[in-house]
Amino acid sequence: MASRRKRLSRKEFLAGMATVSGAAALEACQPAPTAAPTQPPAAATSAPAATKAPTKAGPKPKIVIWCGTTYTTDADSLMDKQIVEWCVKNNVEVELNRMSGDERTPKWKTAYETKQFPDMGALEINDAPKFMTSKLLVETTDVINRLNKIEGGYTTGAFTDSSTPDGKHWTMPSFSSTEVFYVRKDKLQAKGLAIPETWADVSKAAKAITEPGKFWGWGLQMGTPSWDSEVEFSATLWAYGGKTWDQQGKVAIDSPETRQVLDFFKDAWKAGCIPPDATTWDDSGNNKAYQTGIVGLVWNTPSILAYMEKSDPDLMSKTAITLLPSGPKGRFTSGYYYQWGAFKSTKYPDICLALMEYLFSPEQLRPVYDLSAGNMMPVFKNMINDAMWKKSPARETVTKMVEFTVPQGYPGATTPWIQDAWMDHTTVKMLNRVLVDGWDNDKAIAECKAALQKWYDDWQKKLSA
Repeated sequence: MASRRKRLSRKEFLAGMATVSGAAALEACQPAPTAAPTQPPAAATSAPAATKAPTKAGPKPKIVIWCGTTYTTDADSLMDKQIVEWCVKNNVEVELNRMSGDERTPKWKTAYETKQFPDMGALEINDAPKFMTSKLLVETTDVINRLNKIEGGYTTGAFTDSSTPDGKHWTMPSFSSTEVFYVRKDKLQAKGLAIPETWADVSKAAKAITEPGKFWGWGLQMGTPSWDSEVEFSATLWAYGGKTWDQQGKVAIDSPETRQVLDFFKDAWKAGCIPPDATTWDDSGNNKAYQTGIVGLVWNTPSILAYMEKSDPDLMSKTAITLLPSGPKGRFTSGYYYQWGAFKSTKYPDICLALMEYLFSPEQLRPVYDLSAGNMMPVFKNMINDAMWKKSPARETVTKMVEFTVPQGYPGATTPWIQDAWMDHTTVKMLNRVLVDGWDNDKAIAECKAALQKWYDDWQKKLSA
């Protein structure tokens, strides 16, 4: 899943930096010409009684904004233009810093250590739970509740991931990501098999189409260099009714369902239908394996779809793009909910809240999403029905997966200890203990449970200090 992040390498929206300030930035922020939104806004596309920017006499207020670049520069430019125009209209001076990841990551780290923050900005995925739990952000509950009444409300994942376990909200969701399943339908047809609908079907199909030493049925992400491995293990666990964490963010990995999922992967591994070097794959591993024609089944973001549309129509013709298979308890994937927040250190919390409510309302998001060409997925339920997502059956499938996409902290909010455990590949280390090291399930689960508990305990100490 090659295009996610640096640590998040599949969607690592990183390149270049642009800084704009005040009204003088209007010309610099002009995007390429765009068409009107592909679907007219439904009734009430902006929330009633929105936060109003204060209009006080005296010096013009100034806010500083940090955000990142994406691969869709036209979408970035349009959002820049929206920010600047709003600030001009509301008599606010703005310093807008749009930075690459190489610059952004150390700046956020230094800001956390020194508690010297911008007024508001697009938060790093790794940092958002830490900022929320550390009580560094301005509360957004009122704004979230207003916007949750329009366009069908927020998707489950977007609504949950902006909150802490107490139910309060601290960020504003801007866009999301999701995954789909890629299937070599020609290989399955040759064996008289249907497209897999369940994980049990995947195992059967993978075994049937494997050609030992030449072609492997399933390009499972299971390497500890890969952040995607955690995504795939967690989502399969949820599909079987298990979970790593409970709704309160406490350790819940020791369960019959975890043992069932470990046995499921162990069966496929022993059958030889997963490439033996999958244990070493980074996030690009399954992309490369599918694109070079050595595996038959993978899940991924739309990055493989984009590659085939642009560079490999033959592979595209042999590929079925489907929803992820389901398990006994449903269909899941882990997604990312990119979020903005305002810091309590700002002198202008009302201005920041008003600007975020404007930016992340459907009226403003629609044209930005349109320019992103699928790179930015909706955070409002009804927006997945917009015409912009129906340009091809494959892209429509991508939008349908939004309904089944949840944050890494599912069934609760993503906390900093959950984020840290994920970044440590804790559950995938457990999987590799079973598949590669030959440990029994109980021993591997016990080690994983202890590691997860340590992440939890360490953060409780930090938060109580």
